[in-house]
Amino acid sequence: MTGVLLRKELRQHGVWFAILLVITWGLFLLVALATLANGMGGGVFFGIGQGLAYLLILPVYITGHLLVAMDFRNRTRLFLEALPLSRTRLVGVKAFLALAVGILMALGGVVVGVVISGGAEALSPKFAGILLSSAVVWACFLVSVCFFISFLGRYKVAVILILFFGLAWLSDASPVPLTAFPPFGLIQRFGFERDAWPIEALWQTGVFTVLFFAASFTIGLAKEGSVAALLGEAMTYREKMLLGAGLAVAFFMISPWLEQKSEPFRLPGAIEETHEGVTVFVSPEALDRPVDEEVALASTLARRLARKRDWLAISPEDFPAVYIVENSGLEDEMIDWEILPDDRAVLMYAGYREDGFSNDKLLAYTVSVSLSALTNERVSREQRWWIVCGIEGLWEMETADETAIAAREKIAFDTVREHGLSVDRLMGRDLYAEEAGWREADAVAWMAFRYLVETVGIDKLRSFVRATVTDKVTRTDSRPVWREMFRSVPAIFKIKTGLTLEEFVEGARKFIESHPGSKAADVEGGEG
Repeated sequence: MTGVLLRKELRQHGVWFAILLVITWGLFLLVALATLANGMGGGVFFGIGQGLAYLLILPVYITGHLLVAMDFRNRTRLFLEALPLSRTRLVGVKAFLALAVGILMALGGVVVGVVISGGAEALSPKFAGILLSSAVVWACFLVSVCFFISFLGRYKVAVILILFFGLAWLSDASPVPLTAFPPFGLIQRFGFERDAWPIEALWQTGVFTVLFFAASFTIGLAKEGSVAALLGEAMTYREKMLLGAGLAVAFFMISPWLEQKSEPFRLPGAIEETHEGVTVFVSPEALDRPVDEEVALASTLARRLARKRDWLAISPEDFPAVYIVENSGLEDEMIDWEILPDDRAVLMYAGYREDGFSNDKLLAYTVSVSLSALTNERVSREQRWWIVCGIEGLWEMETADETAIAAREKIAFDTVREHGLSVDRLMGRDLYAEEAGWREADAVAWMAFRYLVETVGIDKLRSFVRATVTDKVTRTDSRPVWREMFRSVPAIFKIKTGLTLEEFVEGARKFIESHPGSKAADVEGGEG
């Protein structure tokens, strides 16, 4: 009899199950490809984990709706209950099918991740077991929640809204994030944990799963004319109005606690200078000293930043505000920085009164940090950061003397002679910087851009830069992920410069090797 019930469900919903599986696996494929194009440090399985966390719930909910809610709506449940069949078997078959479909969706997502990673991930048997077990247990939990909600009939919308806003409130009000606790903690570390089995998170998520299934069976096994029949009736117009009004009142009552209020960033005693839409604030360490130096720095920097902003074709309203804080305790570059995401501004620390401080370097670094703020740090991804470093180098060295230029040329020369230069090394700037040093990698990017200017001209270089690192990105904008897939850096480079990246890198390597930068470098080259 169980087989008959299974065949009945498959005949009734089998096509929909197949469509849902294909669509879900397709979504996982898109997420994996987008993560790969995005260059996120977590790798492809980080994207699969995000898909499991946010995308899987919708197809799982639809599955539960087909198996349970459609029976209430089509009145087929009444016919099945009239048959000499056990209610437990009826509900059990539906629960089994929901679990099977949900598990297949999750397993398919993991398989997609394995295929897309293309051997780039070190996939050991233990790591594969952790991925599969985490995905399956998480899918079972989602199935249990959606299966339970499907039995709520007329009240499921209210319950969904209460759960959604309740979790949002807990996430905002709790000093510890919800992702630290099961079942959310199980999927939070998906793709990152390779060596230790998340035993505690697995069994605790399993407990939640069993509880939700127990609640589902409690409602599903209720006698006729009681809870199940009541839930199966459609809500009246009056009930819908009362429910909507009640939820609206509840939301407005708790909204003051949900709203995060933050004061805009301010610098005490700062000198403010605005020029053509660029605003610069400069604050000295000692507020009681004369501010002549701050006035001169703010005025000069605002005007130079406005020119660079126009060169990059960034609109004035999109360019972030710049805050300069004097800090005489910085070493080496005498400059440090951070991004203020809520204010979409940049905060620069600079020892601008110290000997050897470079205003050109402050300008170049400020522009690169401003591009990170403008793009929500998307230009900090490896495939585009070398472009920022290249223009940063051009502007840092545009007024440098021959000695400084020769010293930087020698750094680039020594770096290429020791570590080589290839498309992978250029595009993987972080790895190159880790291997050779970040100043060394910056010097190579600067020399590569010098070669590009001499080869194709400044106009084509500017067109390439504008097309790759100046698109504004808001915090909730997902378009850059897909843009990365269809407008890759190599493709844009070819269109804007007429060169392939391979041709460019080979030419840049020869250009750098022809500029040793000093006699000392020539001697080292001859001895090598």
